Formats: sequence, structure tokens, C-alpha cells
Amino acid sequence: MEKAFPVDEHPCTKYTFDCHSNNWEEHRSTLRLNREPFGEGGMRLVYRAREILEDGSEVDAVVKRIKPTSGLKPEVNYHEAMTQMVADSYAQEFNKACHQAGLPHRLAFLPVSVVKIHGYEEPLCLEPFLTGDYVKHSDNAGRRETEDETAAAFSYFTYILSGKLLVVCDIQGVGTFYTDPQIHTVHGEGFGAGNLGQEGIRRFLRTHRHNLLCEQLGLPSPDEGLSDEELAQKFQAQESEDAALGSQDPMITLVPGMGQLADTTWRPEKYNAGLSAITELFLRR
Repeated sequence: MEKAFPVDEHPCTKYTFDCHSNNWEEHRSTLRLNREPFGEGGMRLVYRAREILEDGSEVDAVVKRIKPTSGLKPEVNYHEAMTQMVADSYAQEFNKACHQAGLPHRLAFLPVSVVKIHGYEEPLCLEPFLTGDYVKHSDNAGRRETEDETAAAFSYFTYILSGKLLVVCDIQGVGTFYTDPQIHTVHGEGFGAGNLGQEGIRRFLRTHRHNLLCEQLGLPSPDEGLSDEELAQKFQAQESEDAALGSQDPMITLVPGMGQLADTTWRPEKYNAGLSAITELFLRR
């Protein structure tokens, strides 16, 4: 039988990933956590919580737990937290670029940490509670749910800024406060179970629509340099692929080798490879 979550105040250790130092910062905290989840996603259960700060004030928060039936190890939460903090570092660069171009667009990813409740070893994800109308703009399989130009331009911005080494996708949240992104990398290492590697990047580029914001930021079109014949071949191939994918669930988070969940379990070597990849990316910037 699963160990029930506590509902009283419980001390915990909070780990937050710092992208620039490439380290996990450790802090003490206290959580008040509801016993039953109020929502769920494809991989995680979501619980209401309150974080009690050192001055005694409280912050509404949510705690996310890997589903026991998902086939994923709870330690995957370290990947998920790292992914969101890296996504936010790109959001800050996006905001700077918009400011320099005289554009009003701004966005952010919620700060997320891994927490371990004392006496309860399973690592959990903690982030502020987001109120408002929740919208999913895209998934990690290259599908777009909305025509929101900020979400689309941001994802393409991360691809260009990283030197085409990664793309931040699966954009969702309230307004321009986002959460639960996925990151595809050219090597397919690190960043959690949703990293589909080069195939994920290809799927994103296949459906990306170069919008006005992309142009205002000076981002090159993915079709730049293609002849009319090459463009026609590209569109024909996209139509064929769209028809083949039409029967699939349009808004799911894919994991590599879906149906073979053993391939997505926690592996320290993939985690370390992800850290090395982050260091490489930030040294390039």
C-alpha cells in the first residue's frame, strides 16, 4: 500500500537548479500538503500545498508526483525541474531580445524545485500555484493547439539561440506564465522523459509557422534558402505525415519508445549527460 502524504506541517529539503553555476542549491523549507490530488497530467499527479516561509508567511503552491503506474522512477522529477529552470533561462533571454527590439512581449516559467519531505524519501516537484485559465499551446510531438504568436516565437527563438542544439516546446500555462515544458536536444540526452531528440526537433520545425514576432526579432525563416520546388516537396511531405498522424491523440506528451516504459526509467548516466549538455549550451551563449 502506498504511503499517504501528510496533511500537517512537515519540514523538507528543497533543491533548486541554477543554470549558470550548473549546481543544485539546497534550502530548508516547510510544507503543508493535501492528502488527495486535485488534478493529473500524462505522467504526474498534482496536489495542493502551501509553502511556509522563514518569516511565517505562506505561499500557495502545488506539488507534483510521478504516477506510480507511469513506469517512471520518481527521480525523473530532477529532470523535470531542471528542464523548467533551463526553459526559464531562455525566457529571460527572449525578454531581453524583445526589449532590445522595442517589443512589449514578455514571458516566464514558474520557478520549480525538487523537495524531499523529511521521513519520506520520494522526490517531488514544487512550484507556485497558478490561478486563471490554463491553456496548452503546443505539445512535444510538433502539434500546435493555438495560434498564439508569443508561444510559437519563443520556441523557435530557443532553437536559434541554442545554435540549433535544442528547442523548448510543450508550452502551456496561464497567460504568459508557463509551466511543464519539454526540451528536445540533438543528442537526446537529459531533460526528462519527453526529450525526443532530433526527431522531436524535426517534428517541431515541420509545424512551425514563422509569424510577425519571429520577423520582428530577426529570426531566420526555417525555409530560408529553399527553392520553390524544395518548398513544394516539403509541403507535400508534411501533408502526407499529417494524414498518417491524424488518428493519434493530438495533445499528449510523448516519451521515447512509448509502450516500452523501461526505456524511460531513471538513469544517472543520462542525468549527468544532461548536466554536461547544459554546461555546453551556456558556454556557447
